[in-house]
Amino acid sequence: MRIEELPKLPKLFRVIEVDLDVLRNGIGGGGGVIFDLDAVVKRKVRRVLHSGGWRWQMVRECPDQEMWDYCLEQDRECLELLNHDLGLM
Repeated sequence: MRIEELPKLPKLFRVIEVDLDVLRNGIGGGGGVIFDLDAVVKRKVRRVLHSGGWRWQMVRECPDQEMWDYCLEQDRECLELLNHDLGLM
């Protein structure tokens, strides 16, 4: 792949929507709980600066999102692991 064909990163602090690979719990065929199912969800993220350069950060869509979005903290952890795997942190 040539450099001209590489996807460009968004500007710092610009909010974009991405597909994030996360783990979810679900109900199995027999009615039991299945833990850690792989799922893809759409989340809003942005690039922010930190001491070592930049990293991805989850965007809060409203002030009380933690109260109704029970997967937000878990998705933040998945994003932090992704930052670590990409060598951004």
